[in-house]
Parts: sequence; C-alpha cells; structure tokens
Amino acid sequence: MTNQNQKFKGNSCRYESKARRVLIPEFFLLELKSINIDFPLDSTKALDDIFTRSESGYYPNFPVLIQGNGEPWLIGNLYLTTKLEREPGYESKTYRGIADHLLDYLRFLEDQKLNFLHFPENDRLKVTYRYREQLLNFVDNAELSTSTAKSRINAVVNFYDAITKWGLVNQPCGDGIAFTRINRELFVKTEYGAAGKVKISSHNLSLKGGSKQSCAEYIKDDEELRPLTTDEQAIVLKTLHHSSREYQLIFYLALFTGARIQTIGTLRIRDFEGRLDSDGNLRLAIGSGTLIDTKKNKKMTLLVPGWLVKDIIIYSRCPEAIKRRLRSYYGDSKDNYVFLSKSGIPYYTSRREISSKSQKMFTSNGNMSRRAQQVNIQDGAALRVHIQQILLPRIFRTHPNFKKFKFHDLRATFGMNLMESQIKHFGNTSTNYAIEHVQQRMGHTNKNTTLQYLNYKTRMEWKKSIQHEFEEELFKHVLTSISGEQIK
Repeated sequence: MTNQNQKFKGNSCRYESKARRVLIPEFFLLELKSINIDFPLDSTKALDDIFTRSESGYYPNFPVLIQGNGEPWLIGNLYLTTKLEREPGYESKTYRGIADHLLDYLRFLEDQKLNFLHFPENDRLKVTYRYREQLLNFVDNAELSTSTAKSRINAVVNFYDAITKWGLVNQPCGDGIAFTRINRELFVKTEYGAAGKVKISSHNLSLKGGSKQSCAEYIKDDEELRPLTTDEQAIVLKTLHHSSREYQLIFYLALFTGARIQTIGTLRIRDFEGRLDSDGNLRLAIGSGTLIDTKKNKKMTLLVPGWLVKDIIIYSRCPEAIKRRLRSYYGDSKDNYVFLSKSGIPYYTSRREISSKSQKMFTSNGNMSRRAQQVNIQDGAALRVHIQQILLPRIFRTHPNFKKFKFHDLRATFGMNLMESQIKHFGNTSTNYAIEHVQQRMGHTNKNTTLQYLNYKTRMEWKKSIQHEFEEELFKHVLTSISGEQIK
C-alpha cells in the first residue's frame, strides 16, 4: 500500500535509463485474507475486505524501485520487502542507501539491455562482472569515487546472495555464479596487545584501494568532523542572535552537551523537570528505556548545564511554544517535544511517535483505518537547511573567509572544548582521567575515537608552528611583487 505523496530520486546521467527510486512516506505490508481471492482484484471491494495487516508491521519512508517503463522492478522490490520481514531493525536511511545502489544497477541493466539473470559460462560476460568493469571505468575517469563504487558492488553481491538464499528466483545466482565468495583469516592484535585470528569474508568482485586519506583538520567520529575554533564558535553564537529562539537553544544544546540531532530533536518537556545535581547540571537519561532517542538506542547520561535547563523551561512556557504544541500530534502536554516547527512538526521524529502512529493506522480487528494520520518523518533536515541557507550566508557577510561547517561538527567542538578544559584543569598528569571523562560524556564505545580529541590540538598547533617557521625562513629570499624588496 502506498500514500499518494511520493518523492522521486532523480535520474543518473551516466546511463540511458529513466529508472527511478520512489520514497513512500507510509508503507506497510498486507496479507490476503483468503487464498481464494480472484485476480485481478475486484475494484468494487473495500481494501479491508481483501487484505489484513501483516505481522511484519509498518515502515515509514520506504524506497521502491521503478523501471524506466514505469513498472515496479519486481525482483528488486521483492528483495527489499523480504529483507524487511527477515531482518530486524528497520532504518529508512539504511534502506534508502541500499535502494539507491540497486537503482544504479537497474539503470546499468536497462542501458546495456541486460537481464539481471544473464550468467553465461564466461565470467567476463556475466552481468555482475560487466557491472564491476563499468564501475571501474567510472572510477578511472574520476566520475565516481572508489568508496561509492565499493558500496555499489557490495550491495549487488548482497542482493544476489539474498535472493538465492531466500528462494526468490527459480535458478541459483549466488556464490559461484554471480560472484565467488572468498574467505580469509587474518592475524591481528587487539588494542590491549593480545593476538587473535579474525575471519574475513569477501568476494572476487570487490574493488581495491581508494581509502580516503585522513585530514589533520578532521576527527573521525562516525564521519569526518571539524571542531570549530574558539573564534569560530564566537562568530556562530553572535550570528545566532538573529535566529529564532528554538534554533538558538538547539545549537546551545549541541555546543554545550555534545548531543546529536536525533537526541536534541526528541527531547520532551517532561525531561527538564528533574533536579540539578551538586554541580548545577541536569543529569538526563537518554536512549533505551527513555523517550529520548540516541544512535543505536545506546543508553547514556546527558549533562545539561543549569542555565540552559532554565532557558528551555522558559521557552517551553512561552505563547509561541504552546501554539506550536497545539498544532502537533501530542498536543499541549509534557510528553510533547520541546522543539517544534511553526506548523507543529518535530525537527526529528522519535521512534515512539512512529510506533504509536503505526498502531493507529489499523483498527482493533487488524484492518486499515481510513482515518490514519500520516507520519511525516523528520530527520533534522530543517536544521541543516538553516545552517546552509540562513546562518552561513549571514556569517559570510562580515567574515567571507569563514569555513563552512555542519551541525554534527558542533558535537566534535563540544568534545574538543571538554578535552581542553579537562587537561587545563587537571594538568597533563591526569590525561587518562580526562580521556575517560570525555569518552563517557561523548558516549564513545571505542577509546581510540576519544584519543583523537587529545591529539587534535597538539597536531594543529604543530602544523601551524611548522608552517610559520618554514615561511619565515624561506621568505628571507623572496622579493615582493609590489616593492621589489625582500620581505623582512
């Protein structure tokens, strides 16, 4: 079942194909009530008379692949829906990524006029091997990054492996046909020095090389993040004076707590009713067992400064905030989100809201409700748009050389600020304590991620010092183009 409100993935210029990906805001699996239903379906019958709700559930923002002729790509969509039923943990972003890789493969098939089951004896003529060669050509011509090419060929291998294993096709097309599985054993040392043997599973279509070179100005924490300098932070905070109050508070939460968009967007009014600790902070439980979402539902504690707690409470009681709640799903209650748009839509839709709305889509007997409320899934896009279209343009007016940043960089900025303050307060003799403290506050599973914050400042100061020293030495011999004199 689909909702008429659909978003379309644009066509790729690399192939002669009009295939596209459709994103369906409301998608749920149905089952026939009776095996005696005649096809085609009787248009005079109500859907509730024909279908019942599947045990698999409801999936917002689900991707569907459409062929160039306008018809759904049966095997591709069957793979995606079977994956829903057989594998736990639906995440729209993950499925969109898989669908987009398969979309590229579908466009390749249509461009080359090949069937996805074209597997002659000669490997080089097989459809999967030919697709790999095409990806390599794109990489060689700088039309595609190696990392993206790797992701695409891996998605195709997973596709063939699954449709064979799940019996979605009437001929084998997995290991040994579409690709050949390769298993290796590697001897490695853990971070504690212990040696171990790790089994690695790969395939003969995998692409080599292309690892992205790390940059000294970035920290690898889920993605490459750039901590803002103290001066840059001051510029951002001053520019925020011209933004609305909810945007100011959202940015303050990111900068002074290190919380992700997902966590900030799902904060509830009730969450700020607790008492402050002896240090003047609100210790807020987030993740599993709470209404506040975290990455992978990890349970941790968020420390919110007392001054920020008070400001959020004041904001939540203002007429504008109340007006927004009255327009929203939860109404004017303490269980509602702290931050809502003018139309009452959250900046990030919580797992709880998605689950609650999906249950209301069906009547008590399992049939679909025609009065079901649409779930408009939000993932923080409004905040990213605010930075790109409003905040940065304002900054560039007075600081044209200001480096662009993204919202997630504020998390790295908090981590950097926290590490520096710990080192400054306790000194270099308590480095281990500082690392453990930052790791706990940031929720890092791997201590190596936290160590990057410790090394970052030293690395950047060294880079700046070396740059200054060699420029000062070399410029003794440089003539300026203006005066013709040596630089002194």
